[in-house]
Formats: sequence, structure tokens, C-alpha cells
Amino acid sequence: MGDHQGFQTDPRALHTFGTDFQHDLDVHLAAEKLQTLHLFSEAGLFGTQTASPTVHRAAVDYYTKLIQLFDLLDTLIDEGATMARAAHDIAAAYTEADTESSTDLTSRAAR
Repeated sequence: MGDHQGFQTDPRALHTFGTDFQHDLDVHLAAEKLQTLHLFSEAGLFGTQTASPTVHRAAVDYYTKLIQLFDLLDTLIDEGATMARAAHDIAAAYTEADTESSTDLTSRAAR
């Protein structure tokens, strides 16, 4: 067998990533989504009262695409938050495993 060194992780970097990523989600993506949603919801939907079926259909299609966009943004925000939590969980698991293996090696060396 060769010299197995294993691999190194930096749990602090994972925690930092999770915290920074959640901050970006909260401050940028979620806040901008909310601001944009208010902007569009306060404005009237142009073209819905027109006699032109083409303009009316375009207005309804535009509204539908906006709703789909906001739904997609909600999904991205939720998935991003899950990813941020996972980074913290992984960092905690690495730290715990490192502590357990260190304790195990120390107790074996003492025997």
C-alpha cells in the first residue's frame, strides 16, 4: 500500500460560502425579485382593454411570462437556500469526522 494522505477540507471556507451565498440570495436576488414584483403589480397591464385581439393576446402572454419568471426566481431562491444550508451541513460533518478521527488516533496512540 502506498502513502495515503487522504484529502484536506476547509470547513471554514464552506461555512463562509454558505453564509455569503445566502446573503447574496437575500440581499440581491430575493430583494430584487420583490422590488420588481411590486413594480409590475402596481402598473396596469397594458393592452388588455384593447379591441385588437392581437394586442390583447400579447398583453396576456406578457403577463403569463412574468408570472413564470417570478415562479422561476422563487425556485432558484429556494434551491440556492438549500445549497447554502448544505454547505453548512457538509462543513459541520467534515469537522465532526475530523474530530472523531483525531480522537480515535489519539486514543490508539496512547494504548
